[in-house]
Amino acid sequence: METVADYKEIIDAIKASGGEAFKLCYQCGLCDTVCPWNRVRTFSMRKLVREATFGLTDIESEEMWRCTTCGKCPQECPRDVKQIESVVSLRRIATEYGVFPISVKPLRTVSASLTAEGNPFGEKRKNRADWAEGLSVKTFTEGMDVLYFPGCYLSYDPRSKKVARATANILNLAGVDFGKTSKLLSIMG
Repeated sequence: METVADYKEIIDAIKASGGEAFKLCYQCGLCDTVCPWNRVRTFSMRKLVREATFGLTDIESEEMWRCTTCGKCPQECPRDVKQIESVVSLRRIATEYGVFPISVKPLRTVSASLTAEGNPFGEKRKNRADWAEGLSVKTFTEGMDVLYFPGCYLSYDPRSKKVARATANILNLAGVDFGKTSKLLSIMG
């Protein structure tokens, strides 16, 4: 078990990400009573909040990854503890440090693929526009009405490429002046 208490920079990151709101919690337990997880298993948002308050969050635990961010706990919280934002921040910290429990190890692969190739599939960037092969789809240039950017799934997933192709056909039939991009947009990394 690895806790964040040993790492001052992680504790500072928790605080910077809204973790100060954890200190408002007085452990009433309303967050646990409204959590849908507690209908099927034991899950304690209150425990996560308490551990984070003291910088003792177990970043190898599955618990902080269980929260579905449904929003019920902050609605019921009488002290306005930002449970959802804080749990998401804890996940972000764990991701930055590359620490994942076994059940969420695929996130490490997806994260590495996004960093290396700009898509969750780990496919080559240069193949992003392969979905348009054989179609009369031009590369987007300034002055065109629409940039059609189908995203990762429609660009790489074999079954989803059909959707991208069908959309391009519809745009062509409608006479829309559009173009595709062959690489990930610069604003996306």
